[in-house]
Amino acid sequence: MQLSLALLLVSTARAAKEFATDGEHVANSHLALLKERWLEATDRSGGVWGPALANWSIAAKRERKENGKFLIAFADDYGLGNRINIVTSTLALAMATGRSLIVLWPHTDCRHTNHGDCDPTSINDLFVENETRAQWGVGSHAHAAISRCRDDVKRHAKPLKRWAIGEEDDRKTAEHLMTHRLGPEWRKEDPYLCTYGFFYWGWALTCNQYLRRAWGLDPNAGNPWAEFGGLMSWLLGDARASIVSRVHKALGDKNIKCDVGMHLRRADGLPGDGTQTENLKWKVHLEEALAGLKSPNVYIAADHESKKTKWMLLHYLEERADTHILTLGHDTKAADRKSRSGLLDALAENFILSSCTTLLPRGTGASTFHDVAVARAAFQQKWNESRAASFAFRRKDRPARPLISPALCADLDNAPNATVR
Repeated sequence: MQLSLALLLVSTARAAKEFATDGEHVANSHLALLKERWLEATDRSGGVWGPALANWSIAAKRERKENGKFLIAFADDYGLGNRINIVTSTLALAMATGRSLIVLWPHTDCRHTNHGDCDPTSINDLFVENETRAQWGVGSHAHAAISRCRDDVKRHAKPLKRWAIGEEDDRKTAEHLMTHRLGPEWRKEDPYLCTYGFFYWGWALTCNQYLRRAWGLDPNAGNPWAEFGGLMSWLLGDARASIVSRVHKALGDKNIKCDVGMHLRRADGLPGDGTQTENLKWKVHLEEALAGLKSPNVYIAADHESKKTKWMLLHYLEERADTHILTLGHDTKAADRKSRSGLLDALAENFILSSCTTLLPRGTGASTFHDVAVARAAFQQKWNESRAASFAFRRKDRPARPLISPALCADLDNAPNATVR
């Protein structure tokens, strides 16, 4: 009895030292204050899709309570950017069809696997689940559906009947979602459908003319960068305090403005002997972005295949007059995406990049991690269509058919088959 009482007193004392911040308990008052400021500064309204998301939230709770219709997002493969993309894309499809959302994003012990895309963090390690908006937990009722979806892939079933679109090609998925009528009647005979994607396709729903009309939006308009960023911020805008503290470490108490952010992926050159070498073209890009700026604040994020180029750029910035390098405090180390702390750093870097006024590179498609930052920046910074258009993925042989990243809806209207069905 005395031991039980002692344990109760200890647990009560610990609880008293914790501070609640909109669904998350943090260890001290300073961190709680940082988290409150973060939430106040983050637009989580959903933007133009806010009313549709509010309506969906009610419908999703009903479906979950009644064991109704679900979409299961397979966010258990590839990197951080891909996982955020598939979760946001599945939210967009759930919103359009009135289904509840389930997210399959478990953590993996990278020490005991050779899988190159293992993730030592789960979605709950990175983001706070806001049950008043959306629940994403995997209930026991979903396990059988998850197994059946995996079986479809293992057997290379054609089409993938249990998958939302039944196509492995992301471009075909995007075309389908952009042009078809979607609503509660869509595939109603299938209570559980699964979603997957190497790249993201949810932006196509923001260009669906039928869906836009249904919610009072101009069917011929649409800024998919910003609108996709709005969906993402609505669901995944409440980052864990461990992420917030990292962002604060770089930006400081005064929330320093980031003028130029650069993301490097596989930037280093690889000569014949396979040794990584710095790539000077990135210095040219950075010099162009910094031209005319007074006392700029700069952040550079890089993967482990860009460390030589990053070191070269940091050295250049150190020698440049009146330039402030924003840092997490260990920028000389190569990024470690197979450790928990490395993934927390990665998400913090993504949020920092999306706060930057200028984001490099301006082209897209090289990295979904970069594209996530662009989409969030487009929404949080209220980019207009002309600014967003500079980040649209275009190729000379396919000017209006993005393989990876959203162009403007106006561009896509001229593409073949881009008519509402």
